[in-house]
Parts: sequence; C-alpha cells; structure tokens
Amino acid sequence: MGRTMWIAALLITGCVGKKKHNALIEAAASTEAGLNAEVTNLKKALANAEATNASLGDLTETLEAKNAAQNDKLQALAEKVTNLSAVNRTQRGEKAELEDLMAKLREEAEEAEAEAQEARDRAATLAEEREELAAERERLAEEKAALEQRTAEYDALVEELKSEIEAGAVTITELSGKLTVNVSDRILFASGQTNLKPEGVAALTRVASILARVDDREIRVEGHTDNVPVRSGAPFPDNWALSSLRASHVVALLVKEGVDPLNIASVGYGEHRPAASNDDAASRALNRRIEIVLVPRLKEEAPPTAQASTP
Repeated sequence: MGRTMWIAALLITGCVGKKKHNALIEAAASTEAGLNAEVTNLKKALANAEATNASLGDLTETLEAKNAAQNDKLQALAEKVTNLSAVNRTQRGEKAELEDLMAKLREEAEEAEAEAQEARDRAATLAEEREELAAERERLAEEKAALEQRTAEYDALVEELKSEIEAGAVTITELSGKLTVNVSDRILFASGQTNLKPEGVAALTRVASILARVDDREIRVEGHTDNVPVRSGAPFPDNWALSSLRASHVVALLVKEGVDPLNIASVGYGEHRPAASNDDAASRALNRRIEIVLVPRLKEEAPPTAQASTP
C-alpha cells in the first residue's frame, strides 16, 4: 500500500508522539521504497520473463517449423523408402526371373553342346567309315582289276596253248590268285636231256608272248622230276641238278622271247615235290614237269633285282 494510507492507519489506531511519528514515517518510507524496489524488480523480472517467453515462443515456432520440415523430410524419405522397397521387390523378382532364365539357357547350352559333341563324334565315325569304305572300294577295285587281268592272262594262255592242252601235254590252273602253267616234259625235253625240243620251244614262245606283258606278278619257273635216279655218266649228279638245269633253260628261252629278266626266276625241286605217287609209269610221267607259276607280288615288295638263271 501507499505511505499515506499506512500513516492514516496508524492515526486511526491511536495518538502517537512526534518522535515516534517521525520514526513511523521513516519506517513507512523505507518500507514503501523497499516495496517500490521490489515492484520494480518484479516488473523487470516480468519483462524478462515476457521477453524470454517471447523468445521461447519464437524458438518454439522455429522448432515447430523445423520439426514440420523434418517431418516432411521424414515423410518424403519414408515414401522414398517405400518406393525403393517396391522397386527392390520388383528388381528381386526380375532378378529371380533372370536367374531362372539364365539357368534354363545354361541347361539348353549344355544340351546343345552335348548334341554338338555327339554330332562331331558321329561325323568322325562316319568319316572313318567313309575312309574304310573308300579303302574297301579301292581294294575291291584292285582285286577286280587283278582278277580281270588274271582271267585275261588265263584265257590268253589257254588260247595260245589250246592244242597242247587238248593233247594233255599242258594244264593251266588258277588257285588263290596263283596261275600255274604245268607243262609235261615230254614236249619240252627228251629223256634225261636238258636241251629243249622244237615243239617245246614253239609252245614256250607262245607262252612268252603272254608273260612278256606281266608286270604285277613274279614269274617262277619250277623244275620237277620223278624219283628214278639219273643214269650213270650223266652230265648232272642227280635229279635235283637235272630239274634246275631244265628250269634254267626254260627261263633263258622266255627271256629271249621278251620276258623281263628282273621278273622271272628258276628253281629246281628234283623229285621232292611230286604231283603223283611215283608208283607206276603214268604217275612218274606226271611228276616229270615244268611249272610256270605266276605269283602275286606284295605291294611293298620291290621288284627282284637278280638276273635270271642261265644254263
């Protein structure tokens, strides 16, 4: 309250002395001054509080605005996260589909490679079979040509020696590609002799015209005798030597008539390869013979280089 009101209150309560009155006035003044100071302080405090409140209000608005902005950002981020999650789910689905597709393509590629390898293996097998067939065709063609040539040689020899064959002095056989002209010694040599008879020369000359064209087979002239020992005083010690000399004379004539000397050879077997039993004259006659044998030459075999035997 004011100082006047406070003094009035004192007066109402009773009369006081001047000294005491002055003291009361001073006390009242002091109290009023204190109250005024307190009021002033309160006003300052209130002003500060209002200023602080205003600042807090501004700060609150700022924070609320910032919070709103943050909320907007958070919402945007949430929406972005949601969108990214959706995109991620879509991408995961697409990735799974791609992985399935890749797995299927790999499987198809492996199957295709397996089929390709099988095709390559089959092609290799077919190539080998073609090579084998080609080789077989070549072999058969060569055999056919050889057979045709042997047939032609056989037919030519039969034609050239027709009269001797009909007379039984010559036989011609072919077995396993070996052509043999078996000439009885009765048209070639006199008994115990090594020189050719005229009819033998004539027959061998006709044979030579055929053999001169042979270049794919070895011509072997083989001499054979019976088992009757040679007579005493003969110019040869035994049947072996007799057969060798006779074969050599035949070779010499054939070469003279055009047979390649590098393609012909002679050999004497004596009595050691009989064609019959030697038990009678007819059998022994069969054993006394000259065989002209055409033997197939192996492909890798080089032509003979030795000279033909000469008497």
